[in-house]
Amino acid sequence: MRLAYLRHTLRTFFGIVPTLDLHGCGVRDALAVTEHFVRDAAARGETVVRLVYGKGRGSPGGRGILRAVIPHWLDHDGAVWVERYERLPDASGADGSVKVWLRPPPPSATGPAPDVDSNSRVP
Repeated sequence: MRLAYLRHTLRTFFGIVPTLDLHGCGVRDALAVTEHFVRDAAARGETVVRLVYGKGRGSPGGRGILRAVIPHWLDHDGAVWVERYERLPDASGADGSVKVWLRPPPPSATGPAPDVDSNSRVP
């Protein structure tokens, strides 16, 4: 627990955000890796992460498919973990990444609710 607190404190102090770089990934791999990354970050109690998918300049038409697929996943399948996100445009106005705010983890289902007396019996 102390290590997690120290890690969080150092990241906050230095402005370091856990980042996943999806350059070179196909759609299936990108979605699988993104889900794993976001799910694990949320479970660790991270509040913000960054997903880098690139602008797609090397893609047919000059616009990468991940620029559409990743935000769509965040809106739908990722909504369980994602509170909100914001595209991060560069000076040209094109985005190649998103900043994602994660939902707080749900209270543990293993222990009693905080307002329940653990010595009381349920009839």
